[in-house]
Amino acid sequence: MCYPDDTPSYPWHTGPPSLRRYIRTISGPRPCRRIEAAQAQLDNLADLLRAESIVVANSIDEIFDEDVGQVLSRKQTSIADSSQTNINDNIIQKNKIDVCRPLNSSQEPLCFNYQLATPNFKTQYQFGLACPRDILITFGDTVVEAPTSIHTRYFESEYYKPLLYSLWRQDSNMKWLQPPKPTCSLIKMFHDVDYWEKVNTKDYNKSIFANSGYKTNLNENEIAFDAADIIRMGKDIFYKKAASANNQGLYWLRRTFPHLRFHMMHFPTDGSYHLDVSLIPLRPPTSGSHGLILLNQNYPPLASEMKLFTDNDWHPIWAPSYSTNDVPPLALCTGNLNTNILSLNDHSVVIEECETSLYRLLHDELDFDVITCPFRVLNEFGGGVHCGMNIIYLKSGFNFFFVQFF
Repeated sequence: MCYPDDTPSYPWHTGPPSLRRYIRTISGPRPCRRIEAAQAQLDNLADLLRAESIVVANSIDEIFDEDVGQVLSRKQTSIADSSQTNINDNIIQKNKIDVCRPLNSSQEPLCFNYQLATPNFKTQYQFGLACPRDILITFGDTVVEAPTSIHTRYFESEYYKPLLYSLWRQDSNMKWLQPPKPTCSLIKMFHDVDYWEKVNTKDYNKSIFANSGYKTNLNENEIAFDAADIIRMGKDIFYKKAASANNQGLYWLRRTFPHLRFHMMHFPTDGSYHLDVSLIPLRPPTSGSHGLILLNQNYPPLASEMKLFTDNDWHPIWAPSYSTNDVPPLALCTGNLNTNILSLNDHSVVIEECETSLYRLLHDELDFDVITCPFRVLNEFGGGVHCGMNIIYLKSGFNFFFVQFF
């Protein structure tokens, strides 16, 4: 796992502010201890998902996060053990979830620090495998490999193919698609290779993005989107206009899946990557209750586009602010990953254990079963709980949750 090479689509990381005058980007292998710490957090989440009975502590304790130099409150979850369970703890019973991990078809360890080259680019350090939800998405019985515009992720889906082939052999109904693979050419796919040398990301998100008509540095020459630019809600698919997703990507999806309805979403203060911190479906509307959709207060959507939700009995909920906006010096993320949560069903979610304000909203006010897990080290690798897991199979199928359009 590495700090990946820079990309013209949107800056990964620029290091501490004191270094930005002197160095454009930082790339190279990560320390083994950081990789091992991240792996331990992924293993813990996988164990919680596999378990059928888990315990969420009733109390809140504090830990010192040495990566940000702060004391943070946390709500811990563990696998149920009758000999250690406190009578006041919250015991959650749930279905066992099968967790698949990438399969290594060779005896050699996976490596992301050797040079890859195509006729259009070279890259020395790749992104890694921390965020499968960025690369793969499932529409019913169809798995789609995203046509990412980011050259350091060009071959990332290859690492998942042994796993996908195993699923292919198990399920005769499975379909597997890949849009035309983009060139990831730094010249062909972007307006200006040096764009982020000239524009500050804060200024871009504050005003330039919306004032330019939601123009990004990614052009329209080729089909491009990441899977995490998309959220599926029954037969309706929401697609964020983002640094990694252009109009051509939406056109391809509409032509390929004519039985689904695709909607473009715009977030005036967020021209970066991905939708899964901005618009998070919690529960669909039923005859007895409103649907619930979680919104990030730092990335509000256009009011005109939210009308589709409110007209169809979806109730928007503003998430509380993050526990801290500070992240490790070379993290591929911001504090806004607090809303990057994993929905297991219409009454159960998984969140990061230090997001105690979000826990109170979801559990105390909205009556969700809330599973917590430590995941802040994984944030450094570019993703939260939702990014780190990709749901391959759901029994819910395709339902209509949106009826009124006008």
